[in-house]
Order: sequence, then structure tokens, then C-alpha cells
Amino acid sequence: MPIPTIHVGCTHFAHGRLQAQINSKGLNPIACVDINLPAAREAVAGLEGDVPDYLTDRIYTTITEAKEKHDAQACLIYASTTVHAKLIVESLNLGMHTLCVKPIATTQAEFQDIIRAHKANPGLMLVQGQNKRWNPAAAKMREWLREEGGIGEMLAGECRFWIRQNLYTGPDSRQPDAYVDGLFFHAGTSHQLDQLVAAKGLPKYVTAHVHNRRDPELGQIEAWGTAGGNALMEYANGAPFSYAGTRAAHTAPFGWSGHWTFHGEDGDLRRDAGHLQLFRLGKTIEDVSLQDLHAGLIEDDRLQFDAFAQAIANGTDQDWMQDTTLGTWILMEACNESARTHEKVDVEAFAKTMLDE
Repeated sequence: MPIPTIHVGCTHFAHGRLQAQINSKGLNPIACVDINLPAAREAVAGLEGDVPDYLTDRIYTTITEAKEKHDAQACLIYASTTVHAKLIVESLNLGMHTLCVKPIATTQAEFQDIIRAHKANPGLMLVQGQNKRWNPAAAKMREWLREEGGIGEMLAGECRFWIRQNLYTGPDSRQPDAYVDGLFFHAGTSHQLDQLVAAKGLPKYVTAHVHNRRDPELGQIEAWGTAGGNALMEYANGAPFSYAGTRAAHTAPFGWSGHWTFHGEDGDLRRDAGHLQLFRLGKTIEDVSLQDLHAGLIEDDRLQFDAFAQAIANGTDQDWMQDTTLGTWILMEACNESARTHEKVDVEAFAKTMLDE
């Protein structure tokens, strides 16, 4: 049976996520939450497919009100970044498994508030939504990094990413990235490095820097750490992984996927968006082109929502999904910590501090 779910957010980017939930097999939206009720009703009326007849009449302004009136087991949060932490705490304290789109927090204090609420409600899943790890191209890369027949032990790797992204769309811009310090690593870099954490876990150390570019045309204004950044990560076996990214570029050759290379004891991996190649001993072992980012990311999120439902219902990959998505937030904030202090950060020690262990 599909899991009864409250969906927070009905318009803009959240509208596509609500459509993804309608498309999913594992979750059933029984109520919605949005602070703009007229716009939310219009958005719900525009959904396609097997939309529950009751949904337009079950839109509330708070999660608490929705939960009081409907017996939901899970909550999906797609509201403005700056209110994520508050909404996650509310959802957990109401007894619901919670998935919130990245970043789940904008500060270390917010993250620790979330962790305290999670520990006070044992048995509930807490997931940072990272939709780009779920498409077939990302899944194939993860397979070659984790499983037999891939590259074996990772010896080194890199990811290069750039895009020309407008963060400022007018006086009522909904892009908090333009105004909140440090959101390049949390909202830009996390798209790629979440896929690394999903496959290889957290590195032992990270040293990072942010770009100081100001470009008012793109919304790169006074906030620190919004335009781009570089990071060097070191894994426990000594393997380095380097990342270089910007969203204030003059072109966008790779889109959101970027360009990846990995070197391993048994082979090498190269990926450009949906094109992946596996090499061994001078020969191409596999050369595949797979679906990368689905238009609107609706299918990517449908895959994520069904995985979330399976994790709740059957425990399938539950620890991996929870721990690695929270780990992505920790790694991204470790990058910010290093960039602020100009020092190498011990990621394991930093994670223990963030997780209050």
C-alpha cells in the first residue's frame, strides 16, 4: 500500500515534485501545505495523471494542521531553503518520516537542531533530498565505483562543473542562494558530490576555497560563497578527489552533471553527463549513453520518492539513503568550514560534532 504523505509546497519547483509524487507508486499524497492557498489550489488543479479528487480541498498553511486532520506517515518538504530546518523539526516532532530537498539547513546551528529532533524521534527516517543520484547515468557510475567489475579500489578522481546560472530573477526572487552565505557548496556542489558520497562515503579530509566573483547580472552579489568553489578531498586510503565548480561562468558545457574521471586499481571511468565509459588495460570495456537529468527532474524525483517509500516500508537501503544524504550536507559544510578558516578540515571529527556524537 502507498504510504500516506503530506507534501509541503505546491508552486514553482515544488509543483514538479508534487507531480513526481503523483507519478510514484510508493507514496500517496493525502494533503498539501502551502502559505499561498489560491496559488496552491491552482497548481494542484494543473497536475496530470491519477490525481486524488480530494487533493484541492486538502491544502493547509501548516504541517501541524495537515497532520491533525489526516493520518500521514511521511512528509516531503519543498519550501524555501531558509525555512527548511524549522519545517523538518516540525515534521519529525509530529512523528513523520521526513525527506526535505537539499540543503536541509543553511547553518551548523540549524543542522544540529534537526539532529536533536531526529534523535528525539528514533525510528523515523530523515533524508536530504538529492534527486540527481537516482537517474540511470548516476546509478551506472555508482555501480562502477562500488561493485565488482568496475574500477576496483579508487586511487584518484575529479569532477569539473560549470554553468551560467541566474540566481536573481527580480524583486520577488525565490532563490535564497543569492542572499545566504555559503550556498554554492550546499546547493551547487552537492548536486555532484552527493553522487560521490553515495558511492564512496565521506573523505577523511577536505581543503576548500570559494570564488570571490561578484556578478550582479547573475545575482552573484554580497553573499559569501555563492559563485563557486574548489575542494581537494583525501580518502582514508590516500586517494585524492578534486572538485572545481562555478555557476557564474560564461557558458555551460556540462550542464548540472559535470565531467567526471576516476582512476582505480582495476580500471578507469569517464563520464560526461549521460555518456559513461569504463576502461581496462588500454581497452574500452563498456561505452554507454543513459538518461541523465530528466526534463524538469520529475522522473529523477519519482525514482527518489519510490526509493524513500521502499526504505520506510521494507528497510531497503534505509541506512545508506539516510546516512549518505546527511553525509553530503556534512561534507558540503566541511567545505565551507575550510574555506572560512583557510585550514584543512578533519571530516570525521567534524561529522561527530555535527551529529552530536
